Amino acid sequence: MELKDWTSVSFDEGRAVLRQWREEHARRSEEVVELWEHVLSRYPSSLNDELWIVYEQVCIAALDCDRQDVATECIVALDKQFPNSNRVMKLQAMRLESLGKYREALQLYEKLIAADPASIGFRKRKIAIYKVKGERLDAIRELNEYLKVFLNDSEAWLELSQLYLREGDYSRAAHCVEELILADPFNALYLRRIADIRYTQGGSDNLEHARSYFEQAAKLSPTCVRSLFGVVMSCNLLLPKTSGNRKKELVHSAEQAISQLDDIYNDSGSANTALNRRVVDSLRKGIQQFS
Repeated sequence: MELKDWTSVSFDEGRAVLRQWREEHARRSEEVVELWEHVLSRYPSSLNDELWIVYEQVCIAALDCDRQDVATECIVALDKQFPNSNRVMKLQAMRLESLGKYREALQLYEKLIAADPASIGFRKRKIAIYKVKGERLDAIRELNEYLKVFLNDSEAWLELSQLYLREGDYSRAAHCVEELILADPFNALYLRRIADIRYTQGGSDNLEHARSYFEQAAKLSPTCVRSLFGVVMSCNLLLPKTSGNRKKELVHSAEQAISQLDDIYNDSGSANTALNRRVVDSLRKGIQQFS
């Protein structure tokens, strides 16, 4: 990011810069407020109809910077021009959030959702408030309601999974990640995430699933050390309870993962290479006792 004294730019340059940042969805809040205060606010009427979108942009930036004076100035101007506007009401709710007035903010979001049930943004702001307040069960309830309408929102499924994990509800957390995998079956991150959950749950069936998911993740991302370690650790826990061909299969799976770890650490040139090699050697010895 370039360093620049935005207080000294011309009006036209400042206007063009704000327009560019809006188009790029760049969140350069301090600079936006600086441009507004020192350049554009001196001649607001020169912005013509663009003034209103600039007010909105500056308001959000001001809330990021806790500049309540600037945010209030923008909201008052917008409310006067667009009374009863949902977009202005959203800014008012965001300002209440920034002031810690969550109950009042929730009431506004409820009104906005009632007026526009298909709005994603209003529902997500409501969920965010519950999270900030530490009311995870309410956040989980709202996310479940949200996903009944917006079933394909991967970000929401991931968030719900994380909330369930914090509650220790591994089965529901795993279900959320399974929904993600259905939508994107070749995403190594999702595969590794559900493998972690299954591994944590424990038990033979879950460990078998964990090993399978770790292996799939490692195939998609061959240099992922975490997935490879997951394969070895899952096999380590399964091997004492298996025999015959099944044991040979698990040993082969673990040895293959260890070999890949060996290659990764040999090529890494890391200062911790010696330590990493000792760890791999220890894993190999642990598996060899079952050979």
